[in-house]
Amino acid sequence: MVLHSSIFSNLSTKNSYEVKGYDIGDTFPSEKFDLIIHMAARGLIRKSIEMPYEYFEDDLSLTLKFLEKARRDNSDFVFLTSGSIAKPTNPYSLSKVQSEEWINLYRELYHTRSYILKFFNIYGPGSQKGAVFLFTKAALNKEEAIVYGDGNHKRDYFYIGDMKKVIGLILDRKIKPGDYQIGTGVKTSVNDLIDIVKTITGNDLKVKHQPYILDEAEELLASNPLIKDYTSLNEGIRSVVEYIQQAGL
Repeated sequence: MVLHSSIFSNLSTKNSYEVKGYDIGDTFPSEKFDLIIHMAARGLIRKSIEMPYEYFEDDLSLTLKFLEKARRDNSDFVFLTSGSIAKPTNPYSLSKVQSEEWINLYRELYHTRSYILKFFNIYGPGSQKGAVFLFTKAALNKEEAIVYGDGNHKRDYFYIGDMKKVIGLILDRKIKPGDYQIGTGVKTSVNDLIDIVKTITGNDLKVKHQPYILDEAEELLASNPLIKDYTSLNEGIRSVVEYIQQAGL
């Protein structure tokens, strides 16, 4: 396996399979893998507008390198992308959409066993970004949290530890190659998320509202999630609390 991001630590422990990591800038691997999980990419939308060529190289071009390696080595290929991208409005989102088009083309022309996993709001131990981490950390440290907009927009929060279940389905060939939504199918408003964080941490959370930096959808939800036995948001936040406390963040 070849992969990158905080999901790596969740997959590389207590498994019967060997997991190897690859990061942007590392020497491209020459060995063969049963499964290539590609999630290495630049991820800041505003930066992509400032650095379009770098995003092409590290997002779309890197996807094609791994995809071609999967074709030549007869490896299964997994591509992680965002479930919120519809119409590309910047180099980052364009690279994601074009990557999906290339993957589908390889699947059609070369019968590559490929899976496009469209994640919604992923969170959990090891991840130090996103609303769940930022709000929980702020509550534990009695800091102020920033909310963009009025907090009524709803999101689907998926626990990072459940990624093992998704990869297990692919390794065991229990699902066919194709496109899948990775979420819970449960929508939670940002305001409700804040209330849950307050309850679990036992602390108040001061919130500062700011206008949206970029346009935000009012609701992002997996309409047909791949797995049904997901970790509840309350349970997941408790794990985030433990992670923050143990890491001294």
